[in-house]
Amino acid sequence: MGDLLSRFAVRDVMTRGVVTVDFTASVEEVLNAMVENDVTAVVVVNSQSETMGVISSIDILKNLTGKSREEILSLTAEDIMTPHTIDIPPESSLEEAARVMLEKNIHRLVITQEKPLGSLPVPVGILSATDFVKLYDIELRKE
Repeated sequence: MGDLLSRFAVRDVMTRGVVTVDFTASVEEVLNAMVENDVTAVVVVNSQSETMGVISSIDILKNLTGKSREEILSLTAEDIMTPHTIDIPPESSLEEAARVMLEKNIHRLVITQEKPLGSLPVPVGILSATDFVKLYDIELRKE
């Protein structure tokens, strides 16, 4: 199983489709999107659906804890997002994705597809640490 991660591309394991919110969305809209879609993170996009950042459940804790209801209601997705996402193309190997996640100490990567020159990448999926757990579980059951 040592070469397991080199046998698969990110596209083989990633969660396809991404729950996105516009950068102008209210925190209430962000929370609703996360709860209704049963996800622990959403990708923040601009009006051209280009990735601007990510909001994870940890971002929610960090940015909302200790604030009044009025303070929370005044915040937008842009205010609480982690602005610098680590993106990776779907053709990348899982080995490369795992290396990036471990080096950066992050739990998820935004999977993006390139757009025309001068545009930001568009999110097409998410790869999380949980996806690796599921892959290892499937592979161990085969043996």
